[in-house]
Amino acid sequence: MNAKKTGLLIGLLCLLSFSSFAAKLLDSEQLFTKQQLLFKPRFELTIAEKIIEAINNGIAVTFVVQAKLNQDVEWWFDSVISNKIQTFKLHYYSMSRVYQLHNISRDNTQNFVSLDLLLKQLSEETEFDFDLSQGGDYIETRIFLDKQALPSTMQLPTVFDQDWNINSDWQKIVIEQPSKTSNE
Repeated sequence: MNAKKTGLLIGLLCLLSFSSFAAKLLDSEQLFTKQQLLFKPRFELTIAEKIIEAINNGIAVTFVVQAKLNQDVEWWFDSVISNKIQTFKLHYYSMSRVYQLHNISRDNTQNFVSLDLLLKQLSEETEFDFDLSQGGDYIETRIFLDKQALPSTMQLPTVFDQDWNINSDWQKIVIEQPSKTSNE
């Protein structure tokens, strides 16, 4: 009987910790100018029908894209040189039939005629600037749906709902060091 309870508990914990990976990193672009790196991650977002319905009913949905510039350290934890965050709020305005993407971090707003175009912009056109003068070997990046930014009445029901668990987890991208001739 104890073995059954233990097995059931382990199975339940595995199920709860399972991430649906409705977002994944496809690739990234790295552009160098002197000691600056422009990093553009490209994600694939899969949005569940429940989320689309919520957006179309006027619920604002928030996504967060993060990127960290890291330096390898052989004898200890790697050092985080720079940590960047961009927060995006998605709105649908039914009167004008416009989807709006507001980059809160940069105070930039764009309007779209379809949700697909908005999601394409969100997943493919996010940029981060890093100063490489302090070093840096790799970048870790991720995108996730911020369930805490949902209205309070929606937060608890979405905790265990896999349809609302959009999270790419941290993805590591090695910095492609430019050649000497392109850096001058």
